[in-house]
Amino acid sequence: MHAVFPERFYVSENLGRVVAAGKTAIYITEGGQPKVDPEIAAMFKAGDSPSTAEQVRGRALDALAEEARLMLDEGVVGEPQDIDLCMITGAGWPFHMGGITPYLDRSGISEKVTGRRFLAPGVASVPEV
Repeated sequence: MHAVFPERFYVSENLGRVVAAGKTAIYITEGGQPKVDPEIAAMFKAGDSPSTAEQVRGRALDALAEEARLMLDEGVVGEPQDIDLCMITGAGWPFHMGGITPYLDRSGISEKVTGRRFLAPGVASVPEV
């Protein structure tokens, strides 16, 4: 993806070292339990200010909103519901949440990242009780 879209997909220095070392997995199984391969752990270098779990989650959701908008604007998919179906059936997005685009609309991420909603107001809203 980086070769085709370098402005959208960067290469992690840590994962670059893993690939250069010829490693094909991060985990090994030891005593029936998965654990990080010690050789890989030794390759990873933490930055000066590691991200919190919430920061990582936020960046991932922002990136999902951006990519969904690009797919719609470029005509890769016809409707937000196409993205929702793919995320539910192919990526394991929780069915009960209705898809990624309603979630991004409800949480305000779609408007924050792309300047607009994916679905009409009310479609993704949770009714107030």
